[in-house]
Amino acid sequence: MTYRPRNRVFTPVALSVSAVTLAEMKLHLRVDDTSEDTLIAAISIAATAAVESWTHRLLIQRQAVLNLPGLPIGLEPVELPGGAVASVASVVAAGTTVTGAAVYGNSPALLVPATDWPVVTAEGYPVTITYTAGFTVVPEDLKAAVKLIAADLFEQRGQSTAQSVNVVAISAEWLMARHRIQAI
Repeated sequence: MTYRPRNRVFTPVALSVSAVTLAEMKLHLRVDDTSEDTLIAAISIAATAAVESWTHRLLIQRQAVLNLPGLPIGLEPVELPGGAVASVASVVAAGTTVTGAAVYGNSPALLVPATDWPVVTAEGYPVTITYTAGFTVVPEDLKAAVKLIAADLFEQRGQSTAQSVNVVAISAEWLMARHRIQAI
C-alpha cells in the first residue's frame, strides 16, 4: 500500500520560466520580430503548466510542499507528487522533525521511513513535507508538447472564450502519455 490521502495539498513553487526557451518557441511559431516576446513567453509558461498538470510531473525542477492530514501507520510509504524527487528538505509532523526517511522511484516517488512513522493527532494539516522535484533535463517529447499547446494558444489569442475552446491536440496528448503518472 501507498499513503495518498485524497485531501492532501500539493503546492509547488510557481513557474517563472518555460520548459522551452523563448528562441525555441519563436522558431516553432515562425515569429522573427520581438514585438510579441512578452506574450510568447507568458504563453510558453502557461503551456508548460498545462503539460505539468496533465502529466502530474514538474517539468522544471523546483521546491514543492506537500501538506497531509496525518502520516500512515507503520512503514507504509508516502507518495510524493511531482515526478522525480531530487531531495527532501524536511518532514515535519505536528511541529516535530521526522528523520530517517528515504525516497524511492519517480512514477510516483515514494518517501519510505527508516522506522515507523510517528502518530500525528493534530487537526488540519499537521504534516508538511518540503522537497525538490522535477526534471533536471526536460525530455524532448514533453518540450514538443509544450510547443504544440503554446502554438494553439498563440493562434487563438484575441478570440473570445466561446470561439476558442479547444481540446488538447491529440499529438500533444500522445507525446505526454508515456510520462503521465497514474494514480496507484
